[in-house]
Amino acid sequence: MAQNIKERIYKFDNIKLLSIMLVVVGHVIEPYVDKSDMFKSLFIFIYSFHMPLFIFISGLFQKRYSDENKLKINKIAFFVTMGFAVKIVNGLARMAGGKDFTITFFGSKTIDWYLFVLAMFMVTAYVTRKVHPAIMLIVSSVLGCVSGYFSFIDDTLYLSRYFVFLPLYLIGYYMTPQLLIKIEKNYIVKAISGACMLFYFVVCFRNLDLVYKLRPLFTGRNPFSSTDIIDCGFQHRLLCYGISIMLCMAVFCFIPNIKVPILSNMGANTLAVYVWHRPILYLLSATPFFDMIISLGDPLYKIILLSFGVLLTLFVSLNFFMIPINALSKLINKLKPAWCYVVIFAPFVVGLITMYKELPSYFSYLLDKIKN
Repeated sequence: MAQNIKERIYKFDNIKLLSIMLVVVGHVIEPYVDKSDMFKSLFIFIYSFHMPLFIFISGLFQKRYSDENKLKINKIAFFVTMGFAVKIVNGLARMAGGKDFTITFFGSKTIDWYLFVLAMFMVTAYVTRKVHPAIMLIVSSVLGCVSGYFSFIDDTLYLSRYFVFLPLYLIGYYMTPQLLIKIEKNYIVKAISGACMLFYFVVCFRNLDLVYKLRPLFTGRNPFSSTDIIDCGFQHRLLCYGISIMLCMAVFCFIPNIKVPILSNMGANTLAVYVWHRPILYLLSATPFFDMIISLGDPLYKIILLSFGVLLTLFVSLNFFMIPINALSKLINKLKPAWCYVVIFAPFVVGLITMYKELPSYFSYLLDKIKN
């Protein structure tokens, strides 16, 4: 059993490195998807499962809460603090590129959403620790589907992504690594998941217009009304859930259980890649860097952009980029619970103070969306 767990750690390091690499590659090619059907096909394939995979893994390694295992408020404080740190770093990077410095306190369209939503997931799992897993999975799935009908459930307070991705987190939370090992070693599961992934990959390239309509749903932040799908509804959300779960299962089945020199160790630093790759891309976008690459013409610019995404992932995976993150984690872990609550809620209080003049119009905006 000890050997299996050790191998499983290597496997998950490899999966996390692959997943974050897909995140970075997706962000690198996103501005150019309208220039290339190949990029558009690759983009929708990546976005079908890379964040669901991350969220599932987060739930899988979240220790099940019980009367003995209490909620670690320090961990919640760390994620919230990291979320605001990412907002600030990205704002500074955009400002260095000539844009205005802006921070949204109560929602986001950028990558910091994951950190806030992860904190919300942890609280949800703790509050519902005595509820039967089957009930939670059914309720969360219904909420994930129903939330798409309400346009006011959007980036505000990260609610849309919270509802949409909660079932995927809970599937991982209620599962154990040992059970997943047992499932993925089944040859029938390997054959079915592998065949489905291959089929979906081909569909993404051969029937792009059909699949690409699902892009707003895969992001988790868009209501059904924002899509180009006629009569878009819960059935399309369920379809996206099915595609994401199937692709995640295929990744688990075929990523090797071996320690890859250097690369496996980098898989432990995915948080650093998530935090730093976006500001680097913002800074480079303000220079002629990407324009020079595009000027090289097709297919050379595609090869270079894809290679750059991989190299950027490996570069930001170096231990050096984890130093400030580890320092912040150690600092927050030393805080007493009372101070953790201050750390969590203080930024939102500051946000309310800074936007007090806008609150009446903001609440009016929300009421209009709810009415409509």
